[in-house]
Amino acid sequence: MRCLLITLLILTAAAALTLSALAPENSLTRTAQIAALALLALNVLALVIRSLTARRGQRVPPSQVAEIERLYFRAMRELINDEPNLAQAINDLQRILSIDPHYRNARHYLNRALWMQSQGASNGIPHFTPSRSSAEFMRLQESLIDPNPEVRRSVVMQLIQYGEIATDPLIALLMDDDADVRVHAATALGWVGGSSAVQPLLVALQDSNPYVRRYAARALCWVVDQSAIEGLIGALRDDDNYVRRYAARALGWSQDARAVRPLLELLAVEQNHDVREYILTALDDLGERPTRVETPIQIEE
Repeated sequence: MRCLLITLLILTAAAALTLSALAPENSLTRTAQIAALALLALNVLALVIRSLTARRGQRVPPSQVAEIERLYFRAMRELINDEPNLAQAINDLQRILSIDPHYRNARHYLNRALWMQSQGASNGIPHFTPSRSSAEFMRLQESLIDPNPEVRRSVVMQLIQYGEIATDPLIALLMDDDADVRVHAATALGWVGGSSAVQPLLVALQDSNPYVRRYAARALCWVVDQSAIEGLIGALRDDDNYVRRYAARALGWSQDARAVRPLLELLAVEQNHDVREYILTALDDLGERPTRVETPIQIEE
């Protein structure tokens, strides 16, 4: 069908161009032009439908979305370093493409990383090897007490390149006086932290600043484990819609059955449409198929 549409488009376009040149006033010329435009529109529509169908057929399992996000950020971080760990970036991008061949610009960046690796091999460029004892890492730790919050925020972005060995300094920044620093630290812990980041992020879920709570809930999506379930269930009652969204998503990715009942209870009363969608997705991740209720229960004050 696709080949037939393309063939008809080529023939009709050729006829329209010929008639436009030889007999522009002829009634057949106008008909041919309209037919060519209609076939062009059909071809574009067929291409769009084909693309959408391909994407739907390759839907990424929700449980792997967190892994993709984490790998993508780590790869992007390496590619902008002065001395990138290209082997790690290549492995991360290849892993992403094995899960979702169409993810963002992963293939473009993979090709770039492979090119950079070939150039580095020929020029003898060394790879960056993070070290807890390096002078640069020690300098960054000293900057954590700089009175300027801008400096402390910039330290977060520099600490990320050290991976999990930067977990302790980032945890310390969760207690910073500046809310923006705490937001940056929560986000970074989600990217580089392991199980040791869970409890500090649960504490950040109680922060007085809603933005800190939002990013702590979002970070927990990437490091969630069984010890985080009760804290995330509590976050489902947060006043902030975004906190409830990310808490629901983290509970879905946790694959912990304890989350099912609290999510169903929240679904019954939740008024915010976006939060309800996150809850339904989380329940789907947990193997539940609740009946969609467009209008939640109204609770009288």
